[in-house]
Amino acid sequence: EQSENEEKKANKLPDPSAGKGVAGGNQEVALPDTKGGVAFSHAPEHGISLFLARRSKTIHFIRHAEGVHNEANRAFGDETPTIHSTPGSWKYIDAPLTDTGIRQCLEARTGVLLEGVRPELVVVSPLTRTLQTAHIMFHSKGLHFLAHDVCRERWGRYTCDKRRSARAILGDMRKVYACTDEDVDFTSFAFGDEEDEKWTETRESDASCRGRGVALLKWLATRPEREIAVVTHSSFLRHLFRAFGFSLDTRDMKELHRKAGNAEVRSVTLALHRGFYPEGSWTDDGAFIPTHPSFRKGKWALAAGPLRRLHAGLRNRRGGGDDDDDRGVKKAAHADKKDKTASSRS
Repeated sequence: EQSENEEKKANKLPDPSAGKGVAGGNQEVALPDTKGGVAFSHAPEHGISLFLARRSKTIHFIRHAEGVHNEANRAFGDETPTIHSTPGSWKYIDAPLTDTGIRQCLEARTGVLLEGVRPELVVVSPLTRTLQTAHIMFHSKGLHFLAHDVCRERWGRYTCDKRRSARAILGDMRKVYACTDEDVDFTSFAFGDEEDEKWTETRESDASCRGRGVALLKWLATRPEREIAVVTHSSFLRHLFRAFGFSLDTRDMKELHRKAGNAEVRSVTLALHRGFYPEGSWTDDGAFIPTHPSFRKGKWALAAGPLRRLHAGLRNRRGGGDDDDDRGVKKAAHADKKDKTASSRS
């Protein structure tokens, strides 16, 4: 039978008693697993549950503003105009925003819809209408934007939900985001293929769409950010929310499960019952280094030990300032790299 320390080593988890956290020394970023234990305290007699703050994130789900397909369907009375077999339906492929939709985003940006919404990251579906919505609502706020295919609309049957080629979308939207000098990642997760290979004439199954919703939540759980905005679509959100909530009070369940309106913001708390990690590795001193650089940006810095050695070299340098001291600083910096700790731009 494994000892507790052997088990921790086998699972590559840091020992919290050793005072070592993830790279940067922030133990709140990477969570130790519960190993089958309970991550929250539920007191039904009091009507409350307690999670440690580090086991929760605030997620602001935002449906895109009105698109030309929404306008056409509303005028007709149902979704016939955007069904692939309807004559003229292909003009709605990857539908952009209407003037009304642009106004909705501008009003949300300056009004009560986004009051108190202060995300560290904006995750956005790679379709045109969501990219537009995200840009108008959040541009010039110093945020990082990350396009991700997992939160695109439920694909199939309707032409508005078919993505244009990656080249066409990037040709349009890179210029838009560049106009306000945004930090945006279109390449890591946005486009699996140049053309939309997922869209078919039949609708994506409920189980598949719901599974993508859960996959998104698990991916968000691995992120270092504590507050995230996700700009996405109504059918995708409906399936995501309906994977949860059936044990809620009826009023809360209806609020969670109802269809989101254009430009609506619905905020939830994502509570983590166990540790979630992106692909990566642990160093010998208990630091976790994600493989993909987007998980390190703005969050991952030198761990305490290497950082201390680096600055100790500067203190020693003040004594003489000769070449030996200069070499000492370089040696400390070289040791930091060998420790495989990550660094951020901050």
